[in-house]
Amino acid sequence: MEELRKDPTRGDWVLIRPRGAPHAQDACPYCPGAEHLSGPEIAAYRKEGSPADGPDWTVRVVPEPDAYFRTEWELVREGVGMFDMITPRGASELILESPHHDDTLATMDVETIEAVLWMYRDRLLDLKRDSQIRDILISRRHKKPGVPPHHPYSRITAIPIVFYETRRELREAREYYQYKRRCVYCDLLRQEIGGEERVVRLTPFFAAVVPYAPRVPLETWIVPRQHSCSFEEALGPEVGRDLAQLLSEYFRALAAGFGDPGYECALRTAPNLRSRILQGDWATIRDDYHWHIQVAAEPERANRVGGIYISETPPEATAAQLRDAWPRPAA
Repeated sequence: MEELRKDPTRGDWVLIRPRGAPHAQDACPYCPGAEHLSGPEIAAYRKEGSPADGPDWTVRVVPEPDAYFRTEWELVREGVGMFDMITPRGASELILESPHHDDTLATMDVETIEAVLWMYRDRLLDLKRDSQIRDILISRRHKKPGVPPHHPYSRITAIPIVFYETRRELREAREYYQYKRRCVYCDLLRQEIGGEERVVRLTPFFAAVVPYAPRVPLETWIVPRQHSCSFEEALGPEVGRDLAQLLSEYFRALAAGFGDPGYECALRTAPNLRSRILQGDWATIRDDYHWHIQVAAEPERANRVGGIYISETPPEATAAQLRDAWPRPAA
């Protein structure tokens, strides 16, 4: 039986589960025409009148094979002596971003990326209706070492606890707000835009910046210039189009200027505000937290000593390289 177990000395949760059988398949189960191989469709954008679990889709959501978290499992919280255990109720889904097997974020057109962003929003809104889901991470890996090239997809992981990285960001944002009564991300934007040296690109709604203290040399944050704690509440037609255009240009710059490196992309948004365990949970989150996107190129090459990250390239130099590689407008 799968279990989430908490280490009381570090506060970390660990998923204990047997390893599932590998899914060996000759054909890609996510290409059009192979829908019967991918499991039942959860959601899709498709041509009007085309049936579910058939071709003629543009973005499609399917269950992840050998899912870590499942909605059909009952949520159970238990004390095992001094230890805490929770069943891994949640969801593990794949958002198939394009019908084209070899597409990447550097080759997709802006309209395709925009459709993917709207599907992110749809899945967040749907999953957050479940009060037993506390947090949702949408992430994407490109060229992960040891993983063969595959159909382009983003991964959704919904869980009954709060991810460690989210908890840490929430804690830092809340403490900053308690002291200064301002959002730390809004203050960060004001300083970075004023200083300019780590700003890669400014658009009407977003800023792409290399952080002041990057964990890997080629790390970039895409931060909305208007404050909002959650992606799904902030996304609108103008915002979605602007973000899709910025992402398209950024990943083209990454591919052209840095040899198309592998990367990890994560959407950082507020946890499920319907799910409150303690009184006062999320009391100031709408004021203190600020959703954003983090991209870390070649995260497996991160260098650390005693938990301290070491970056050998100044972020100011990285930002300058990204600006130089940025696609030029068509004449």
